Formats: sequence, C-alpha cells, structure tokens
Amino acid sequence: MLFIFDLDHTVIDSSHRQLTLADGSLDLNAWRENCTREKIFADRLLPLANSMRRLISSNRHQVAICTARVLSKHDYDFLQQRGLACEYILSRSEGDNRRDADLKYSKIWNLLVGLKIPRARWQHAVTLVDDNTSVLDMASNRLQINAVDAIKINQELRKNA
Repeated sequence: MLFIFDLDHTVIDSSHRQLTLADGSLDLNAWRENCTREKIFADRLLPLANSMRRLISSNRHQVAICTARVLSKHDYDFLQQRGLACEYILSRSEGDNRRDADLKYSKIWNLLVGLKIPRARWQHAVTLVDDNTSVLDMASNRLQINAVDAIKINQELRKNA
C-alpha cells in the first residue's frame, strides 16, 4: 500500500509561521519570510508523524509526501532530522500558483502512473492523509483513492495518548 502524507496541519504544526490576511487567506509573503532555518526547525510534530515514521520504516508499505509548500533545503533537513524523509517527496515549484487541490491532483496522478499502479487498483492501493477538505474531496472523487482527514485522526490520537 502507498500512503501519501501532506505536511502542514497533518504531520507538522507550522502554525507559528502562518499569518493570515484580512480576508482569512494565507499571507504568502509573510510565509516566505518565515521560512528561515530557525523558524522551520521550531515547527512541532503532530501525532500523525509517529504513524508516518512507522510506515516509512515498514517494508510492507511505500510512503510519499505531497505538500503545497515550496520546499527549501531547510525543509528537507527538517524532514531528515525528524525521521520523515521518504522516497517520494512531491512539492510545489516556485511560481506554480495552482489551487492546492489542482496541484496535488497533478502530482499524485503522475506519481501513481510513474509507479505503474494500475488505475483499477488505486482505490485499494493508495491512501492520502491531508487536512484540506478540497484536497480530500479531489482525492476521493477525481483520483478515486482513499482520503483520510488528518485533523480528525490527530484529534483521536491526542485523545488516546
């Protein structure tokens, strides 16, 4: 089975770096300014990070990251040092302004085709874990893969800790 994890609000709490505009949307300029090594390394792990690490160390499963972030060397260093680096890391390219769901649709589609997973098996072979409802809807309806709400799972894991 292939498990695909989002990063922010799924396995990483980077909320200390996120500012919003008056309309409630993410202030991308502030986000970029807050992507220093020091601030990235102040991010905390969410409960799902432990599950992701167990899957990474398993010989029975494959793990991928699919994030709407533009990743820097500091992000890769953070993932490596926290035991979250995996074989497939899909991220936004600089200048790519697609909506998160459209970006992730393209990235995941290309990964599954590249891994030669037959389309008829996607629903049984692939699970996406994400916090964004539009991404979860896209995964379920357009890609027809399993979609798991990270917010709910992290809440359950905290409650049972």
